[in-house]
Amino acid sequence: MAKRDGSEGFTVRQEPTEGIFLRVGGEPLIRLTVSFHCTLDGIGHYLAVDDTKIKVYADGDRQPLFRYEYDRGAVPDMPAAHVQFHAHRDAFAHVMSRAGEATPRGKRRARGKAVPRIEDLHFPVGGHRFRPCLEDVLEMLVIEFGVDSTPEGLEALRDGREGWRRAQIGAVVRDAPDVAIRVLTELGYEVRLKSGTKRPGEKTKRLRDF
Repeated sequence: MAKRDGSEGFTVRQEPTEGIFLRVGGEPLIRLTVSFHCTLDGIGHYLAVDDTKIKVYADGDRQPLFRYEYDRGAVPDMPAAHVQFHAHRDAFAHVMSRAGEATPRGKRRARGKAVPRIEDLHFPVGGHRFRPCLEDVLEMLVIEFGVDSTPEGLEALRDGREGWRRAQIGAVVRDAPDVAIRVLTELGYEVRLKSGTKRPGEKTKRLRDF
């Protein structure tokens, strides 16, 4: 498919388009819809994700409980990756009260006598290496709630975010050096292990942890 700017684009979406049902005890509880819009990256070798939409609905509802989204071309005052909540507390409580018992958390929720609370849900936001930083939270408060700020303060937040992400890039490289070597080689670098140095292994646990 062609994008509005004339470049070649690709859409990855599920079938059926209305989503798939996730069940508890064989009964539908949640409907999940997923779509990715992609384009070729700057060097034309890989698919780059332009936008992602992951929506979670209670069975029978037309409005999602919540959605994860990523927008590569997000406007400056919108976080590129974010979670948005649509449902009110009662809708969440209804779904949580029907939780399956295959996991410890689900079992406690299904067998508990207290009314389920939204704050008991834990939403993943990037794990050990890709989690948001304090600067993200502070800038969100400025943008979404209009708390007092100065241009210099916002620039300091962006400097801090850049420093955080550069540090995390280093941590990810230590976790997966073979990936770093592959990417640098594709960029034209020659990467060699220093003589007498033991080849580092990959630390996949940090990348696999929830």
